[in-house]
Amino acid sequence: MKKYIVIEGNIGVGKTTLATRLAQDWNMPLLLEKFLDNPFLPSFYKDPERYAFSTETAFLAERYRQMHAEMDLVDWRQEGMVADYSFYKSLIFASKTLPPPEAKLFKELFAIINQQLPQPQLWVYLSSPPSRLLGNIRQRGREFEQEITADYLIGVEQAYATFLEQAGGLRCLWVQWEEGSDLMLNPELYERFKQRLLGDFRYGMNFLNLSEL
Repeated sequence: MKKYIVIEGNIGVGKTTLATRLAQDWNMPLLLEKFLDNPFLPSFYKDPERYAFSTETAFLAERYRQMHAEMDLVDWRQEGMVADYSFYKSLIFASKTLPPPEAKLFKELFAIINQQLPQPQLWVYLSSPPSRLLGNIRQRGREFEQEITADYLIGVEQAYATFLEQAGGLRCLWVQWEEGSDLMLNPELYERFKQRLLGDFRYGMNFLNLSEL
């Protein structure tokens, strides 16, 4: 039986590229986030405090709608699935961007909705230095992302790390992707990494440095 795997990570780390390649190689359904549909996102990057709740709520609704619709179309339990995001992404970003009263309300709403979705069998978190992330962000040229700072990216990674360290019942592979260890441009490294994902993982955090693979 194939796995339901989510590829997670910071903005600009290469989630979509890797998820797409893995799904093609394994002949598995692919679930990609349609984040460009969020009408609040450009305003959020310019004024996070004002637009945080609207942005996170819109993401929550869209992610649920998309995941529910896509998973009804495939037999993911038998075929597996590769996604470039997890539904928990909404909760993680909300914990970083929302003040405590709004974060509490958001968490309650999330818990109700999350019960209706299947849970991934493996998280793959791609960790990379802010310098590499900012370079990728500039290279792909999305105008609304140009306001993103290194401090913001560091905060995002800290929010993911806190969640994954404290979450129970999840299998996570934390992948350190440094400058110079380009997974997608090194076929031998990619093949070794792909085989690693097919192995067994204990619950909790598992760690892998691409430079040592």
